[in-house]
Amino acid sequence: MTGKIKLPALEIFMTAVDAVEFSKVLKDQIESVKFIKQCPWSDLNIPIFDVLDMEIAKNIDFSIINTDILSIERYKKECVTHYPGCGYNGDIAGEGLVRFSCSELAGYAPGSLKNGRLTATYDLVKEPETDKFVKAVWKIFKKGAKKVYLINRETGQIADKPETRFFAWPDAAKKFNGEDGHYLTNHAFAYFVAKDV
Repeated sequence: MTGKIKLPALEIFMTAVDAVEFSKVLKDQIESVKFIKQCPWSDLNIPIFDVLDMEIAKNIDFSIINTDILSIERYKKECVTHYPGCGYNGDIAGEGLVRFSCSELAGYAPGSLKNGRLTATYDLVKEPETDKFVKAVWKIFKKGAKKVYLINRETGQIADKPETRFFAWPDAAKKFNGEDGHYLTNHAFAYFVAKDV
């Protein structure tokens, strides 16, 4: 049976407050979830958290791991590479994993928030449990999120239709609502706001 690789992605706007809230909701519904801080580690003591703490991360990615699918022991054995002189690195995506990339302030638009991402890579045929897990994470994320709309910064005109892949959680939606130059942004020519904030 040949595999079918899936590469789902969501563009996400979240403050540190939103990330903590999201991780709590996620843990309430999927108890086996943990968060691995992705940066070179000095040894095999992998930095594992019960909460997505962006303050600790300082714009570093996390892997959301479902330990029912991929145990921490197996992750250490099968998913960690040692680079002499640089430390250890772990897989960010794959079986039982979802990559969480933090939103960060946009360098090109001071006061605006650039999107992060939720992404996954897995084989639909060989990894049906991961497929279920990823779909559950997406559903939980979207349930707590607000839709965002393109805005013309010059005219203040807001698009009628929401973006299909971009979503903001409540704190980001409230703080980056277009007032005083605080927008949600994807690049220098794309700015968004959430409606009904």
